[in-house]
Amino acid sequence: MENCIFCKIINKEVPSIKIYEDNNFLAILDIRPATKYGGHVLLMPKKHFELITDLSDDLLSKCLIAIKQISKALLKFGKGLNILQNNKKVAGQAIPHVHFHLIPRFPNDNITVERWITNEYGEGEAERVAAKIRSFLK
Repeated sequence: MENCIFCKIINKEVPSIKIYEDNNFLAILDIRPATKYGGHVLLMPKKHFELITDLSDDLLSKCLIAIKQISKALLKFGKGLNILQNNKKVAGQAIPHVHFHLIPRFPNDNITVERWITNEYGEGEAERVAAKIRSFLK
């Protein structure tokens, strides 16, 4: 889709920090992570779909396998994990390209799942966090 930021990231028109990629999906660090510890990952299909219900059963099955693999790494990175997926603006879907938030949790991280305050990475911090998470994917 022409104006979709995720499609632009997938097409390498906009830079991102990749965590995981296969033939169907791309997972990147969210540029505004939900916790100050970072590691908030966005997983999205490479083909544009707006809602989870738009994915074929086969693609959704493959999506869950990718979520499981990334989750194993994030559970080593953090102490717990939230997996969130919003559909439509009223439910909090800010970008109309289906995606999953995989958010590592830490003691006293001050997240309320319904609403969180975003954070920004310091200089070079995003690359360090991404490298650590990628190391857990092996």
